[in-house]
Amino acid sequence: MKRVYIFFVAFLFCPILFSASLNFCDQKNSDVEVQEQSNLEFRQLSINEEFYIFCKAYPFAEFELEYDDEVDDMKLSVTSFGKTTILYYCDGLYLPKEEIPNRDHYLPVIHNYQRVLRDPADFTEEEKQRIRNYGSDENRQNGPVSSKFIFDAIYDCWTRHSSETHLRNMTLWGKPLSVNRMVGEIVDRVEAKVYELGETDAEVAEFLRTLGRCWGYNWRQIRDAPTKSFHSYGIALDILPRGWENKIVYWGYEKQKGNKDWMMIPLEDRWLPPPAVVEAFEDEGFIWGGRWDIWDNMHFEYHPELLLASKIYETM
Repeated sequence: MKRVYIFFVAFLFCPILFSASLNFCDQKNSDVEVQEQSNLEFRQLSINEEFYIFCKAYPFAEFELEYDDEVDDMKLSVTSFGKTTILYYCDGLYLPKEEIPNRDHYLPVIHNYQRVLRDPADFTEEEKQRIRNYGSDENRQNGPVSSKFIFDAIYDCWTRHSSETHLRNMTLWGKPLSVNRMVGEIVDRVEAKVYELGETDAEVAEFLRTLGRCWGYNWRQIRDAPTKSFHSYGIALDILPRGWENKIVYWGYEKQKGNKDWMMIPLEDRWLPPPAVVEAFEDEGFIWGGRWDIWDNMHFEYHPELLLASKIYETM
């Protein structure tokens, strides 16, 4: 009854979610059913809103919510692949009990992913300095990192061995890669949609013609931060053209060269996937790293929870 009650409250307060037009929202669940951005609005949604978002975003997992008197916080049970994990709300961090004392080390799971690409020419001096500070070695090494425990539970990716038991070897536009099998069919849909776009859109056709490589699963940490990459889950993809089209694809490469104003590199000097390709990914629940302040234009991550949350943020 606790679970039904929470879902009912979410229904009352989240009508926007039920009218979301994203393709991945059409999936059913018989029971109910980031990370790198410094300019996100960390205004937290309610726990009822977030509970419904997780249920809707990940129909292959089961979620239950109840109050834990001992911890004095809401407890989320995540059951996936026959395993149940207990996490505590902790103002949107979703931490195991032993990590609660370290809550300052983490960022909220749900935040406001905005489907806009800002022109650096519009940045104020204050914004430039904020982004520069966010990308500093000190912040990247010692600042808070994204909380990934809920994704470990959803995808059963606590260890390299468990992660690799859930992989699917496939091709994307003729390039081999491995992804988590729970997102394989979603990648298939993106592939088909982009192929179809390429029949009438010259920019998409050129993207397909010049595609060099695609990467998916790779068990590793983020290059310059002490946290596991979403490539380790098999839910992140890197897509690169041959020769990068003589443009810049990743903020960190420029910073390593000593360019202190890497955030001001004009959009025309960066390699950007065609907008129609980015939209095809986002419509299926992927976010694009090109929208981050510390931009990674080759990078896509499957985060349907953020696309659903964005529907609520749009009404605020």
